[in-house]
Amino acid sequence: MKNEVLVVIPARGGSVRVPKKNIKMLNGKPLIAYVIEASRNARTVSRIIVSTDDAEIKNVTTNLGAEVPFKRPADISEDVPTEDVIIHAVKWLNENERYFPDIVVTLEPPSPFRKSEHIDRCVNSIIADKTIDSAVTVYYAGANRPEWMVYVDKDNLIRPYTDYFKKQGEALLRFPASQEFEKLYQVSGVVIACRTEVLFKSKSLVGKKCAAVEIDRNETFDLNYQEDFEICEILMKKRFQ
Repeated sequence: MKNEVLVVIPARGGSVRVPKKNIKMLNGKPLIAYVIEASRNARTVSRIIVSTDDAEIKNVTTNLGAEVPFKRPADISEDVPTEDVIIHAVKWLNENERYFPDIVVTLEPPSPFRKSEHIDRCVNSIIADKTIDSAVTVYYAGANRPEWMVYVDKDNLIRPYTDYFKKQGEALLRFPASQEFEKLYQVSGVVIACRTEVLFKSKSLVGKKCAAVEIDRNETFDLNYQEDFEICEILMKKRFQ
């Protein structure tokens, strides 16, 4: 029996740093078009809905092939945890349509380099192993290691941020080679998938047994400021030349 997989795209109208960010044009298309296209091309996805409080976003997204079955309430249209938005969406569908998916996938619009295969890999990680309750995309952290980070004290002197040096018996700050450490990954919000039952029990988008799906760092580009759009346009034009 095929698993019912619901994609929920949170897209409120009140973005502060970039007004109407979710439908701002990017390389000839509204930003939200990229996440909808990736969702529609994913083989594992059964249904795509957008949770929004904005009529203009609703019109744009429905024309792109996503559903907007309800207007997001004002109390969860401000800066609230994404979990609240996703849980509200699933509750609404269950109460009004008796629809309850097996897996919920949360996809934020500001990641235009997201691929349909990223979605499928996360969903399939959950389907393939009954002990896995969720899956998220990650990327190799590279040089962004906490062991190399410092803080500045009140005397304007740098101090090690972690206790790595204390554990190693080092009296002085030093910068070890990366080979001395285990490989670290940064969690990316490009794709977050979770069994629906776990979502409601834990009130979290990820459970205690969360699988990692590694993607390329270049695919995690996140748009939060106007200059991000400008940089992204340049990258897209180079990529699709």
